[in-house]
Amino acid sequence: MSKVKGSAVTNYRVVPYAPVKHAALRFAMVVVVVGMVYAAFWYGQRSGIREEAELISQRNQLLQEVTQSTSREEALRQRVAVLENAAFVDKGSVDDVRQINRELSDQIAQLEEEIALYQGIMSPSVDSAGLTIQEVTLTPTPAENRYRFKVMLTQVGNNTNYLRGFVGINVLGVQNGAVAAFPLKELSSEINEVDIKFRYRYFQDFKGELVLPEGFTPDQIQVIAQSVGTKSARVEKAYNWSDLENGTNVGQ
Repeated sequence: MSKVKGSAVTNYRVVPYAPVKHAALRFAMVVVVVGMVYAAFWYGQRSGIREEAELISQRNQLLQEVTQSTSREEALRQRVAVLENAAFVDKGSVDDVRQINRELSDQIAQLEEEIALYQGIMSPSVDSAGLTIQEVTLTPTPAENRYRFKVMLTQVGNNTNYLRGFVGINVLGVQNGAVAAFPLKELSSEINEVDIKFRYRYFQDFKGELVLPEGFTPDQIQVIAQSVGTKSARVEKAYNWSDLENGTNVGQ
């Protein structure tokens, strides 16, 4: 049987021509897109206003604390001057006055450190920037092998964004004749992580008490801080245990 040759058949469909409907659909799509853009802009603007207000509030609080600390320091200095120059103080009260003077001098020194800290954060030096290990302190307690510790991190320079990351604090030394290292988590009940998370805008401190293991002789405290994100940075420092314990080096 012979095959019939010819061209392939093309099917066509007739649809109604509705220019008004098509124009309405296109207009509706434009309205939806414009609405989404406006909503995103409005949300971003509101978020920026809230963030700016929060930043201004924290900055004002820090400035207020600096002013209060300065006022307290001046008041203490005046009190010291009055006590030193009071003609009515008899000889039997000299020791009491000296003790008061020592206490006031210690308070003044502490206030000066606080003021220096706030000023360093608000008006950092040219060489300072970003993540900084501001302070490491160690204070013996009456209990054997028990110490109070404090590690402070700061962000100097641009404080508009929060700084996030992790910090590891380790105690290095010798135990039973061998080199040993203990993360702070194993020595302090206040610390629950080996890599301690931090998130702050100006500063954050980690403090508590630690207990040294039996037979362990400490040599150094090692602090390793790592920020993440757009302001990624790594800072590592080691502090001699004996200097921190004796107060000859406060770890700044």
